[in-house]
Amino acid sequence: MRLLKFTKADSVKVHIDTLPHGVHINVTKNQTLLSLPIKLTIKELKQLDNLDQLQLLEDLWYDGKLEEFEEDTYTFSHDLIYELESNERALLGFPKEETPLSISLDNDSFVGSPKFKLKPKYKAEDIPNLHQVGTRLGAFIQLPNKKLILLNKEHYHFLELVDHAPASNDKDQLFPYIAKVKKEAKVLGIPLSEHLERENYEFIESIDLDVHREHETITISPQYQHGDLPEEVLNDEALLSTGYQKHQNSRVFVDQQVKEEAQEIQNIEPIKGEDIPRFVQNPEAFIPEEISFSKEAFGERVKNLGIRVYNAQPYVHAAESDNGWFNFDTGFHVKDDEGNVISTEGNEFFSRDEETSFKQLDEDTFVSVPENAESFKHLADKIKQEAREKPSSNLSQSQYILEIFENIQGVEFNQPLQEVRESLHDKQVFDKQPPQKFLATLHPFQEDGYVWMKSLRFAGYGGLLADDMGLGKTVQVIAYLSYLKEQEQLTPTLLVLPKTLIENWYNEMKKFAPDIAKGCYVHLGSQRLKSTEQIRNYDIVLTTYQTLVRDQLVLGQVDWQMVIGDEAQAIKNPTTGASIVMKALKNKGRIALTGTPVENNLTELWSIVDFVQPGLLGSLNEFKKTYEKPLQKEEDDYDKIQEDIEEKIHFIYKRRTKAGELRDQLPVKYEHKGEMGVQLGKEQNALYRTVIEQVQNKDIAPIDGIRQLKMLCSHPGLIDPSLRDLKAKKVPKLDHTLKKVEEIRQKNEKVLIFTEYREMQAILKLAIINEFSIIPMIINGSTDSRQALVDQFNKMPGFDVMILSPKAAGTGLTITSANHVIHYTRWWNPAVENQATDRVYRIGQEKDVHVYYPIVTGAGQGRTVEEIVDKLLTDKKALAENVIVPSKDLDMEEVLGQVIH
Repeated sequence: MRLLKFTKADSVKVHIDTLPHGVHINVTKNQTLLSLPIKLTIKELKQLDNLDQLQLLEDLWYDGKLEEFEEDTYTFSHDLIYELESNERALLGFPKEETPLSISLDNDSFVGSPKFKLKPKYKAEDIPNLHQVGTRLGAFIQLPNKKLILLNKEHYHFLELVDHAPASNDKDQLFPYIAKVKKEAKVLGIPLSEHLERENYEFIESIDLDVHREHETITISPQYQHGDLPEEVLNDEALLSTGYQKHQNSRVFVDQQVKEEAQEIQNIEPIKGEDIPRFVQNPEAFIPEEISFSKEAFGERVKNLGIRVYNAQPYVHAAESDNGWFNFDTGFHVKDDEGNVISTEGNEFFSRDEETSFKQLDEDTFVSVPENAESFKHLADKIKQEAREKPSSNLSQSQYILEIFENIQGVEFNQPLQEVRESLHDKQVFDKQPPQKFLATLHPFQEDGYVWMKSLRFAGYGGLLADDMGLGKTVQVIAYLSYLKEQEQLTPTLLVLPKTLIENWYNEMKKFAPDIAKGCYVHLGSQRLKSTEQIRNYDIVLTTYQTLVRDQLVLGQVDWQMVIGDEAQAIKNPTTGASIVMKALKNKGRIALTGTPVENNLTELWSIVDFVQPGLLGSLNEFKKTYEKPLQKEEDDYDKIQEDIEEKIHFIYKRRTKAGELRDQLPVKYEHKGEMGVQLGKEQNALYRTVIEQVQNKDIAPIDGIRQLKMLCSHPGLIDPSLRDLKAKKVPKLDHTLKKVEEIRQKNEKVLIFTEYREMQAILKLAIINEFSIIPMIINGSTDSRQALVDQFNKMPGFDVMILSPKAAGTGLTITSANHVIHYTRWWNPAVENQATDRVYRIGQEKDVHVYYPIVTGAGQGRTVEEIVDKLLTDKKALAENVIVPSKDLDMEEVLGQVIH
C-alpha cells in the first residue's frame, strides 16, 4: 500500500493500494475512514496541500468510476488509468506516461502437457530482466524499490490475456485460447517461442454480415472475419455449426460468443415482398439486437444489391391563365433521399385498388406509397373539377384546397399556394392561453411559440424551433401537447430524443402537465413493447433515435398525431438510419427542436428541414450548389446566405435569442473586458519568455508551446509544480479575480468561474476557502449527483462560488441563482463560451448578469496568447451566434503565428 501526499496537519491521508485486479483507495482523517464526497471543515480544508488530488477522487466518484466495495473503501479498474490525463495520473501517484517495453512469449513444457504454461518476458530499455525483478500489478509493473512502470494499454490487455489461461488439461478451452493468444501476439509484433510458432492455431473472434439476393428473396448470412484464412474455410458449414475446422496444418477455432452470434444470424428469416424495400431503407431493423456488426460496411453491401427505394411526394401547383383564372397541376414527385426528383407522375400513379406500402416499378425499383395518397388523389380530382366548373381568381375560395392544407401532410405547393397557405393562420384567432390543466405561466415569447405551433398544425406545416439555449423550448412544446390533449388530437404522439434527456422531459411533463404525463410510455430496454396495438394507445411515447431505428418495423406502423425530435442534430445526416426512419414515420405533424441546427455544414440544416417540411429547400444538390459551396469558397458573405435561407424557411422556422427580441423580457447582460486586463507576474513572465524561446528553437512542438503559454497565463504552477503555492499577489490574474469575487461577496450574490484545468480549479478553490471561508463546489460533468449539487447551490441564499469546466456547459445545467460569470481561462470555440454563460443567462434569471474576462496583457511588450485568443474569439463571436452558418474552433496555427511574431 502506498501513502500519498498528506496535509500539513497530518490529519487527512489518501491511501492507494495497487492490486492485480484493480486499484483500491480510501481516505482517512486521524485514522478514521472518510466517505466520498469528503466533508471537511473550512479550517481543515485550509490546511490541505493535496486539495486537487482529493477533488479528482470526488470527480471520479461523481462520474460513477469509483465503486464502493467495502464501507468507505473504493476501487476502480486498471482500464480507467488510460482514461485519465497524464497530470491526473500524477495526482494519484502513478506514472504520467507509459513506458515502452519489449515483450516476448515463452512457455514451459508442450501444449497438452499438464505442466504447460505460458511465460511472458519483458524488458525496458534500462532493465533487461524486468519480468524477473518486477511484479506485474494490472497495468503496472512494480520494481523492488516500489516504483511503478505504466504499461501501454495494448500490452496490458495482452498480459492480462496470457495470465488468465484455462487449465492445461481443458483441451476444449485451451486450444482456442492459444489460437487467440497467437493472433494477438501477431497483431502486436510480439515474438513467440519456437514451440508456440510450430503450433498452428487460428482463432476467429469477429463476425460480419453478408447479404445475398436471389430473384424475389434476400437472405442474410454470417461471415467470419480472419485476415489469414481463405473464404472457403470461413464459409465452411462445419465451421459454422461446430466452431472448429482443420485447414492444412492449422486448427481453426471460433470464439464461443461469435459462434452463438453466427447461429442467431442463420436464424434470420428470408426477406421477401414489401419487407425488401423496408430492409433496403433500414437494414439494422432486421438484425437481432445482440449481434455486433459494422453497420457502415453492412449498409454498403445492401446498397450494392442495386435495389432503389424512392419516396413519392404529392404536389399541387397553381398557375394563373391569361384570363386571370387559376389552372391546377397535381400529381406525385418521385424523389430520392436527397430530394432529387427522379420522375413526375400523374394522380393515377398509385392504383386505387392497391393496399400496399410500396409500389414496385421493376425488379430493382420501389416507390414508397404516401399514407394519404388516396385522400390526396380524391381531393386533387375535386380541385380540377372545381376549377373547370367554377373558375376563380381567388385561390383561398377553393374548399378542396383548404381541405388539403388542413388534412394532407407533406404536400408540395408552388409559390401562389404557399402564400395562400401562410396567410390562413393570420385569419385564425388563436387563444394564447394554454389549457387550464397546463400549470406553468408562459413568457410572452413562449406564448408566441405556442401559438406558432398551433398555426403550423392548422396550415399543415411542420416546424423547426431553434430558440437559444435556456429559453424553454421544452415548456413551449409541453404547452402545445396540452392543447392537443384538450382537442383530443394527442394520442398517439412520438417524442424522439437522446437518452440523457428522457428523464428530464418526463419530469417536466409531470411538473407542468400531469394530465399528459399519466399517459406517457418510455419505449426503451429489453422489455419494451413489440405490439403496435399497445403502443398506439399511449398519449405520448418517448424513445431514443437508436431505438427508433431498431424498432422501425413496429413504430413505423403507428399513425402518429405528432412526431417530435429533440436535439434534432441527430438527423443532420440525410443518409443515416435515424434520418431516413424519422422521415418515413406516418404522422399529422412534425416538430424538430435544436438550438444548433448547423454544427459543421449547411447539409445538416437541409436534412432537418427535409424532416419538418419535405421539399421546402429543394433537392440537396441544388441546395449545396446555391449555398454550401459558395460559403466554402467564400464567394458569398455570411449575412446574405443567412438572409436567403431564412427567407425560404421563415414560416416553419422560429429562432429567438436572448439578445434579440427578448431584450425586454430578460435582465441586462454586461460584458466586462477592459477593466479585467492584468499583467504577467514576475515568475510568469520568465516562464513565458522561456516557452517562446523553446518554440522558436524548436525544442518543443508549437502546439505544445501554445498550450503551455495558455496554462501559465492562468497560473505558473500549472507547468512548474514548484510554483503552485505562490501567493495570489504574485499571480496578478488570480489576485484580480479574487478582488472581483470580493466585490460580488459584498453584493451578497453568486458567481460561476470557468476553467478547464483541474489544477487551476484546485488553486481557485483553496484561494477562495482561504479568502472567503466558504467551500466552492467544483463541477466537471453532468451526472445526477452533480445535478443535486447544483440544486443545493441554487437553494442556498446569499453569496457563493461554483467552479466549472466549460465541458459542463452544454449538459443542461440551470444555475440562475448566480448572476456573475468569470471566464478565467478561455475555450477555443466562442459557441462553447456562450453556452457556459447561458448556464446563468436564461429563463428564470431575475438579476442583471455580469460576465468577466480576466485577460493577461503584454503591457507594451507584445500581445500575449490571451490577448490574441480574445481578439480572435471576439471576431468569431458573431458567427458563433449565427445558428445557420456554422462556427468553428480557433485555428491553432493562426494563434501560433501571432504569438511567435
